[in-house]
Amino acid sequence: MALIRFPYNDVNPMEIPDRNLMGVFAPPLMTPGRSSEEILADALTHPVGAETLAGALAGKRKVLIVSDDHHRPTPVRDMLPPVLAEIGRAGIPDRSVEIIMALGSHRAMSDSEMCQKLGSDIVDRFRVTNHEWTNPQNLYFAGRVAPGIDVWVNRKMRDFDFILGLGQIMPMDVCGFTGGCNIIIPGLCGPKTSADFHWVRVGIPAEEVLGKRENPIREAIDNSAMTAGLNAILNVVLDGHGKICGAVYGHPVEAHRKGVPLALEAHTVTLPEKADIVVADGFPFDIEFWQVNKALDNASVAVRDGGVIIIVSPCYEGLSVTHEKDIRRVGYRSKQEILRFVEEGKFTHRVAAVHMIQVAEATFEKHVTCILVTEGIPADVIRQVNLEYAPDPQSALAMAFARLGPDASVAVLNRASETLPLIQEH
Repeated sequence: MALIRFPYNDVNPMEIPDRNLMGVFAPPLMTPGRSSEEILADALTHPVGAETLAGALAGKRKVLIVSDDHHRPTPVRDMLPPVLAEIGRAGIPDRSVEIIMALGSHRAMSDSEMCQKLGSDIVDRFRVTNHEWTNPQNLYFAGRVAPGIDVWVNRKMRDFDFILGLGQIMPMDVCGFTGGCNIIIPGLCGPKTSADFHWVRVGIPAEEVLGKRENPIREAIDNSAMTAGLNAILNVVLDGHGKICGAVYGHPVEAHRKGVPLALEAHTVTLPEKADIVVADGFPFDIEFWQVNKALDNASVAVRDGGVIIIVSPCYEGLSVTHEKDIRRVGYRSKQEILRFVEEGKFTHRVAAVHMIQVAEATFEKHVTCILVTEGIPADVIRQVNLEYAPDPQSALAMAFARLGPDASVAVLNRASETLPLIQEH
């Protein structure tokens, strides 16, 4: 009997019979042989497709640093010191540097969350603000890009003469990979732009996007962010322990391209075949189901059609702080039904429909059952939105065996939100 533990203190372990267990899969532990400080310093002194940061800042007066938010585990507090040192050496005073949190359509960060993300010394030293994505007065129109996306972004991008984005590169279903120009689109854009670019994803099969750098969604993001004025990025790649194992600095598109192969190495796991049952935890993306959906997307690659996915996550803030009304009004259902509800105007924000289509592609479209083990969402709400609930992992496994039979194979994905399964070819 294999004992499977979860990265949450209040969640009981799961016992899986050895004859059923295909394996436990997790992002590999990388051994870069260098400290985080050395990796970051090397990236900043060897820019990709751009000048060094010090060179690029010559003659600049105001610098806007765009950081990803509390929904990402990016160690921004470790990335800022070398960046700020370069800015200081360029003769730009602290009063001319501002940090903005790229919320996308997430809720605003609290002061304590900013201190945890950036470091309290940084929050005390610099002006730090949240992107107000629903405030039209906070946005400006940067232009239109193919395929017909109106680029509305935070007006601070117009007011500063150098924009630097800080983020992390890892596989992601919506656009292939996080990082790069994502820091602006959707990080600093308005709701229409966010909906427009997310809508490009609708109609494109997940297997043509997840883990692939070049795809139509990424192209739309890159074009939009460059049109808006993003100058450079500093992105990291994290290993299975959440430690920095690589970094790239430079041109927002070219540097991101260089970082993607390392991200694939750091996040890909190989399964011998698709499993009947996939058990996936959401760590470290556990704030809400909107975020934990990354684990569901990745688990769907590893499960067979008609199988079961068990998602274990606290979902501390429920389904979604900013989109729960849309989710509960419509409920998770087939892709065609969601598209019909979009046409009928039942969504406050169309980006919520894209999220729900992702869930549909991972579950309903493949006749896959999703069982959610969480204390953050009441059982009746989970059932209301057409998912299944279990009070603990062992109960969820019993439900899965009851559905698929006692001989069903089980694969466990640790840190599933940042694990890209690859199925061996036979």
